[in-house]
Amino acid sequence: MRAWQGLLQGWLSARADGDWYARQCQDLAHATAGDRPLNLLFKAMGIAPRKLGKQDLALSEAEQRQARALQPGFDASRWSVDQAARVGLILAAAGNLPDGAAFAALLDELANQGDIQEQIALYQGFALYPQDPALLARAGEAVRSGIRPIFAAFALRNPWPQAMLPQAAWNQMAVKTFFLDLPLWPIQGLAERADQDLGEILCDLAAERAAAGRSLNLELWRLLALCPGERGHALLRQQYADTRPGTHEMYALQLAARESPHADVRALAPAGLPGIEFSDEWERLAQWRE
Repeated sequence: MRAWQGLLQGWLSARADGDWYARQCQDLAHATAGDRPLNLLFKAMGIAPRKLGKQDLALSEAEQRQARALQPGFDASRWSVDQAARVGLILAAAGNLPDGAAFAALLDELANQGDIQEQIALYQGFALYPQDPALLARAGEAVRSGIRPIFAAFALRNPWPQAMLPQAAWNQMAVKTFFLDLPLWPIQGLAERADQDLGEILCDLAAERAAAGRSLNLELWRLLALCPGERGHALLRQQYADTRPGTHEMYALQLAARESPHADVRALAPAGLPGIEFSDEWERLAQWRE
């Protein structure tokens, strides 16, 4: 966490009042019980937007490389300056805690008492937090949240869920993007974590949406093609046969088939252009919704 604090200090000093931020971090790092550190943390987090501003963090390529050297998959492309500062303040307050359980307790206090913007920063911060099982209960609260920006702060562009969530919780998180009308592509580790149980859930979801006459997020076909099973393969085959050529849905089905690790699914679509970046293509398809 010290390494992250150093990076955050550099980023914020280049964009805002780094001296103010450094003083708050120092006060939190050296706070005693008599100083009521939780109160100090809430006060600093509360005034951070006024002191530092809410502009986009907008990391340079060099800054992004430094961050990914600490945590592969780190992505702060949607962070603002005040959000980065709030995460850094949490890390500063956690510096003297004895273990992961104490850190989890601190996050619980913040989640229970903080406003929605402070909670968003808290869950974005999982990208920087230790990959400690003590934090799984708090992560589970994010997965269960029906508040769209809180769920998105944890689930999207974050390497922590891929590394740490149990399979059932990860499956729940992936499926929930469809219910909250969020894009799937920013979830990290789709190909690595998708499993047969998820494929069955997706087939059920597709059947329910079809019976209700409701439209489907086209990214469902991508996720299903990664973990189809016999039932999923049959559904993809049927969808491919029923979809008009030249439509967005046909392109999504073809893209899903080409990305699939399963040869029988790949055979549904003609070969695509070599060197295609699937994540870029799915981002382009999903932009109209995000």
